[in-house]
Amino acid sequence: MLEALIEAIVELVGELLLQVLGQVVLELGFGSLAHSFRRGRAANPVLAGVGIALLGTLTGLAASLLLPRRVLPRSPVPGLGLLVSPLLAGGIMRALGDWRRARGGDPTLLATFWGGALFAFAVAVVRWWMVGRSS
Repeated sequence: MLEALIEAIVELVGELLLQVLGQVVLELGFGSLAHSFRRGRAANPVLAGVGIALLGTLTGLAASLLLPRRVLPRSPVPGLGLLVSPLLAGGIMRALGDWRRARGGDPTLLATFWGGALFAFAVAVVRWWMVGRSS
């Protein structure tokens, strides 16, 4: 009888902790996504970074499911794309952000070097993990 009661209490506490943890993770995830699209000073850079990485991860996952093969032939230097792609994407996104700022716009944190590089790195890591390692 006492064992059953203790088991029920442990199950309830475990379920409650799991639900609360899930809600906290979802709240942080959605908050991070929102910050990644906020303009300039209104965004928390840490939350925006998490949101940008999450968007890159989801994009890499979708790209891997839609294109389950390598797009380019294997490089003689393994992992080169994990370094070069984010650097190029970061430079392009910074140029886009500068262009928007010059025209009076307030670009999102995605339109910065670090935002573009982080997004591209997340995409590249997921693509490498899902497609590149097995080819």
